[in-house]
Amino acid sequence: MERKINRIKKSLQEMKPKVIEVTKTNYTLDNGDVYEHTFDIDEDITVEEFQALLDNARETIIGALDRINGKG
Repeated sequence: MERKINRIKKSLQEMKPKVIEVTKTNYTLDNGDVYEHTFDIDEDITVEEFQALLDNARETIIGALDRINGKG
């Protein structure tokens, strides 16, 4: 399981998604991918604020993987 966790962690660390647009229902990345929100967002959220949320979520997941692996 440790190898699988390390692969997932490495993949997350290499991901640097850049948000270019945020609407009430979805957000768009610079590679053209569009994702629907899985939670309610403030209609006035800026791209920068949403980018910070996305970056923090990624870091939280990486931290959780470290704890599962006994390194955190």
